[in-house]
Amino acid sequence: MQPESTKISQPLYESVRARVVDRLLSGHWAPGDRLPTEPELALEFDVGIGTIRRAVADLVAEGLLIRRARRGTTVAKHTDEHSFDLYFSFVDAAGHPVKLTAQLLNFKKERANPDVARALRLERGAKVARIENLRLLDDTPLMVDRIWIPLDRFVDLDADAFAARRTSIYGFYQERFGVSVVRVVENLSACSAGEDLAQPLQIAVGDALLRIERTAYTYNDSPVEFRVRYVNSSGCQYQNVRGLQG
Repeated sequence: MQPESTKISQPLYESVRARVVDRLLSGHWAPGDRLPTEPELALEFDVGIGTIRRAVADLVAEGLLIRRARRGTTVAKHTDEHSFDLYFSFVDAAGHPVKLTAQLLNFKKERANPDVARALRLERGAKVARIENLRLLDDTPLMVDRIWIPLDRFVDLDADAFAARRTSIYGFYQERFGVSVVRVVENLSACSAGEDLAQPLQIAVGDALLRIERTAYTYNDSPVEFRVRYVNSSGCQYQNVRGLQG
């Protein structure tokens, strides 16, 4: 442990960032709400405008806030194209984002197996919804998503409500259950298609697939979804963009 005199204090903008996140978590500012102006925030938090700008800029970069000219800063909604693009990383051969449709294949409620319980930090055997979703490009199936979500966070979720959603899955979580996904962790590997994947993807058993294991988190680093996505990458490419853009 460092001596008291040598401890490094937290930068002021990080403290302000944490206070803003606390207000997002509490619902003080809901998705779509406009934040007060920078001078108003500086007065409210008793800091300089430069500190507010740095804290807000970090949250904009993380996708939690959106800053638009003449409209100010708003809390990001998963119905916004900006937010959707943060969590969908597939492009066509020319590098353009692919626009897919979805078809619900299966929905059931079950007890969490050890892998799901570990990913979602649940007790083994806790109740989860297991969703199997097919994603298509111009009627050609490209992906199968297997999704598990904890029913204590998504109370009364059923197949009809999921299939009838008007927005993206994360937009549905946010609008219906007040759960905002703010971070995802993905691990990529290769696998071959078994009969259970070959049939919906209309490929041969043994064909190569991209396997993406994803855990999605809301505020306070709390996991709210575990998903395994199987992708026929002959029809699209996974694109990972990092670093300064523009």
